[in-house]
Amino acid sequence: MALARIAHATTPVRAERFRAALQTRVLGRAGLGEQNNLRALLLDRGTVTLRPAQATPVVIAGPAVGWFPWRDDMRLELGAGAQGTHLLLGAGTLARVLQRRPEETELRFAAQRLTVLRLEDDPASGAMIAACFAGILAETVKPGAMAQGVAESLLHVLLVQLHRGQLHSPGAEAAGQSSLAARFTALVEAHFRDRWTVARYADALGISRDRLNDICQRAHGRPSARLIRDRLALEARIYLESSSLTLDQVAAALGFSSAAQFNRFFRQVEARPPGRYRTEQRRAAQAGQVRLSAPYDWP
Repeated sequence: MALARIAHATTPVRAERFRAALQTRVLGRAGLGEQNNLRALLLDRGTVTLRPAQATPVVIAGPAVGWFPWRDDMRLELGAGAQGTHLLLGAGTLARVLQRRPEETELRFAAQRLTVLRLEDDPASGAMIAACFAGILAETVKPGAMAQGVAESLLHVLLVQLHRGQLHSPGAEAAGQSSLAARFTALVEAHFRDRWTVARYADALGISRDRLNDICQRAHGRPSARLIRDRLALEARIYLESSSLTLDQVAAALGFSSAAQFNRFFRQVEARPPGRYRTEQRRAAQAGQVRLSAPYDWP
């Protein structure tokens, strides 16, 4: 069965209406040409089995919607009689859908999670999700004016609905703290150079400062302010170890108002000024005795 496609040179969206007859049909890699693909599935009826290469299969019974960060080793087995619609998009499309939106961090986090939602549990949400799939499919089969923009707007609504479903799905309360911890670290990665306060992070997450501190303490053994400081200090070390920027330039890149302010901050966390740290690191590197800092050292 041919796939309908929104034409785009590097980040296509593909859509297909499927109906499995009497035999199981397998959906695998669809040839987008990107390493990081995402697949969305609206299952009207029947069953579908997601089979990762080295993980437990996930059986989905319609009516349901599934969202999968897609890898080459994954397969979707459409059971006999399964009927619905599936979409395949690349990371570039996702980036365009989310760019410059205030909820970008939350939706990006949602898009990175495998999600399956039963549509009969929330008929209103199910109707909206079905409308998103139908609209995207229509724009691929018979593109109208600004078809790509319409499809990407519908993808945004779909992601919002999935995120809402994640927040209210069974087990969400139990997983709430780990989810909030992950969302906090994602926010820190996005905004530590902007020098956000703990209160601003808590507000972005919709929780109190005290709850944010408790979550961070439980998940990482450090309060939120310490985690923010540690991420900023790590980036400072990376700049000092690996770049030729002046101290003024490093200070500006990290959001400090002056080199003097950066100097005070670095002394507090490293017990030495940044210039001395850089000199010592270069000497150690020449002697082959240094391990460079890297972002995965945090948190």
